[in-house]
Amino acid sequence: MNKKIMLLGSGELGKEVVIALQRLGQHVIAVDAYPGAPAMQVADEHEVISMLDGEALDALVAKHKPDLVVPEVESIRTERFYAYEKQGIQVVPSAKAAHFTMNRRAIRDLAAKDLGLKTAPYRYATSLSELQDCVAAVGMPCVVKPLMSSSGKGQSV
Repeated sequence: MNKKIMLLGSGELGKEVVIALQRLGQHVIAVDAYPGAPAMQVADEHEVISMLDGEALDALVAKHKPDLVVPEVESIRTERFYAYEKQGIQVVPSAKAAHFTMNRRAIRDLAAKDLGLKTAPYRYATSLSELQDCVAAVGMPCVVKPLMSSSGKGQSV
């Protein structure tokens, strides 16, 4: 049975995903923040939006009514995926898995607090003064990472 699949992220990996899905007879909508992304060049349809804009993402899902949503990049408002699943849209692998793998706070807290796994010392900061307090508490060297980013952007030691 043919499905309508919304691919969130349209880079080179996304292009390969589109080609593979089309070989299986699936209809693919490639979405990314910039026009002419590689997967858009081979997809059945494409859309350009910031996937960090939750309302724009919701509007796109409402417009296309996909059967499946497949995230391929980190810069997405993954918390929206829970609502899509409630609407009967399958998120691959799942809303929870996507949210946890793309949000450092969620995965860090799952590992350290919920599962009790040993982790390096860590803290969360939302301002420069909080960051300074966190560095004092954790000690040096200290790695600073944004909660959500891709390709190592925003990280420093």
